[in-house]
Amino acid sequence: MDIMYDILYTMLEKRGRIKPTHLLYKANLSYSMMKKYLDELIEKEYILETKTKENYNYLILTDKGRDFFHELNKMKEFKDAFGL
Repeated sequence: MDIMYDILYTMLEKRGRIKPTHLLYKANLSYSMMKKYLDELIEKEYILETKTKENYNYLILTDKGRDFFHELNKMKEFKDAFGL
């Protein structure tokens, strides 16, 4: 959950749109870890993959992904409040 939180938080910091390599560095993940979590987030439609006209790959945070992030944030705050 913490890794998904970090990915979504990083994307929100970049206004919901980020290149995969930038996400890799900002979220401090290995490629294989990032790929594993991105595949799951994409499958659940929290993130979309897209390509620009210039052929750059981007990850886009969906509204469903924003809602999921806010729920994760509530869980994280609860966990932190009780030292779990």
